[in-house]
Amino acid sequence: MTVRHPLIAKIFSLSLIFFIGGCALFKGERTFSKSGLTVTFRSLNALDDVQNIRFQYPIILSEANIRNHLLSLWYQDIVSPRKPRPVFSSSVVSKLAPLFKTVMKKVKPGKYLHFEYQDLRGITEGQVFVTAKKIHWRFFKINGVVYSNDPLRIRKPTWQLVRMFGGQDYQKLRTGGFEKTIKNRIIANIN
Repeated sequence: MTVRHPLIAKIFSLSLIFFIGGCALFKGERTFSKSGLTVTFRSLNALDDVQNIRFQYPIILSEANIRNHLLSLWYQDIVSPRKPRPVFSSSVVSKLAPLFKTVMKKVKPGKYLHFEYQDLRGITEGQVFVTAKKIHWRFFKINGVVYSNDPLRIRKPTWQLVRMFGGQDYQKLRTGGFEKTIKNRIIANIN
């Protein structure tokens, strides 16, 4: 059998090789799911504002330490503030702490954890990663309500995390000469 158009055959062959190589290079994200918690191991390239941060691997925390961190995460409504409430109830924390301990040990360099927890009140979604002596908790949704704290009130403000204990602080972004406090992100001492 002869090839009538050798240039087309070469282009097709090269395209096929690059396609197969590209598929191997861009593997899907690993996902772990159990008891309403879905955790995805995502690339650090998906995080914003993490320049000059040194991430810690592997993330080895005791179950009691993780339980304490989860219990120390509280939030409050912005528009009609009332008493702050925990992000996770103590019964939910008892279920989530061993799962977080398991997946945190499996985080590879260049990755962080994106999590979603589904219960009757809605989805709680966020990210967690560890740097030297600090754990970073970022929340996008709590009980199905998306975070919004627009100072111009174009989008209705919803909730903000509340620092309840010493060793917790909000993430601060510095741009130009200004500093902005991000109140859906808590940075806490790892211990």
